[in-house]
Amino acid sequence: MPKETNYVLIIGSSNMDLNIYLKRLPKTGETVTGGKFRQFLGGKGANQSVAAVRSGANTVFIGKIGVDAFGNQMVSQLTAEGINMSYVIRDNEEASGVALILIDENGENIISVAPGTNYRLTPEEIRSHTDLIKGASSLVVQMEIPMDTIKEIFKIASEGNVIKILNPAPLKPIPLEILKNVDILVPNEGELYRLYSFLDLEELNEDGDKKIIHISKALIKCGIKCVITTLGKRGCVIHMGEENKSIEIPALKVKTVDTVGAGDCFIGVLASKLSKGESLINAVKYATVAASIAVTRKGAQDSLPYLSEIEAKFNEESVRLYLQESIL
Repeated sequence: MPKETNYVLIIGSSNMDLNIYLKRLPKTGETVTGGKFRQFLGGKGANQSVAAVRSGANTVFIGKIGVDAFGNQMVSQLTAEGINMSYVIRDNEEASGVALILIDENGENIISVAPGTNYRLTPEEIRSHTDLIKGASSLVVQMEIPMDTIKEIFKIASEGNVIKILNPAPLKPIPLEILKNVDILVPNEGELYRLYSFLDLEELNEDGDKKIIHISKALIKCGIKCVITTLGKRGCVIHMGEENKSIEIPALKVKTVDTVGAGDCFIGVLASKLSKGESLINAVKYATVAASIAVTRKGAQDSLPYLSEIEAKFNEESVRLYLQESIL
């Protein structure tokens, strides 16, 4: 167990990101040349861990990483960030995860992932860390690990006093027995719509924010306490089940260079601030500021801001005024 009693626990993936920066993204069957190649550490779990530790949280990561050059680099760099990597499992039978990412001049991207060892993290391995999971202040899980493993994580976490956050990405059908144990669900807009279609509920007639709120309310009925739908340049919509209230937080206007890792930045900082006792609304505002910094830089983990940068931006009077929430 970590020496600290207040820590963020992130369970999930770690990948090596192989990025090509292009003027535009290729169409099906097309080759676009002239790009620039760069290599970064990535993976949603690792990205969120870096975002959490850089924003001031004691951070513990659990994942499965290969015994290979990429895996060694992952462990070394994440340890250097200050993340507790002592619970990571090394696998000498499978390669570490790799992501191939194409990014255009507007920062938009397409991504393909070979999950490798990430998909070999088992429920049995998770059960060996029961006390660690139940003792966390906040827990973040994504969906680049097996569904049975995710189910076991949330089952264990529901027995403790943990803020349980699920980032349903990459999206796939999620069993209701998982959703009922989730406190905060953080999808993007497309993931929210697809998740609703998976649940096979009534057809939607609304558009825009009304549609988001309708789906959020349906998910609340599944047992989730809060849904935060991220909307990229438009900010996010928060629906809080207990208060039956929906709030919109705008995104800051910045020059976007690379959106890879921005969602992970948002979630890692959200978990960090919640673990420190920050209110949900303030935690979302800090996460919004952090993501606005991240998109102005290249790379997933390389782009993630430090606490001093986030605080300095958050404390600018113009930013605080701009981030005023709107009740929908």
